[in-house]
Amino acid sequence: MGRAKPVTIAGRLFEKQGDAVSYFTEQKEERLASGQIKEGELYAALKDVYERYCDNSPGYELNGRLITAFSVAYEKRQNNGVWATYACYKVHFSNDEIRPFSIPKAVRSVASNS
Repeated sequence: MGRAKPVTIAGRLFEKQGDAVSYFTEQKEERLASGQIKEGELYAALKDVYERYCDNSPGYELNGRLITAFSVAYEKRQNNGVWATYACYKVHFSNDEIRPFSIPKAVRSVASNS
């Protein structure tokens, strides 16, 4: 078996990628009603993981856009032919664009390129 790979996000060390994913997902429900995340520890961590994900993922480049905030909103998704609603992080850009993004994918990308 492989050894767990630590990952550092916004200066915070997580011993395993799963710990980093849990850090973000455990806060989603309480953030649903709180509006945009524009400052603080969670904002810094989301910004760091998203920017590094963009740097490592062709097609996700920021292309001059600035990140202005993050939020959590419900989104319908189809999984194995079944539609369900999930709480999802979304990134807000300076050009008023809002995009959902996958925390697990972003954390895996950051960890594999550390």
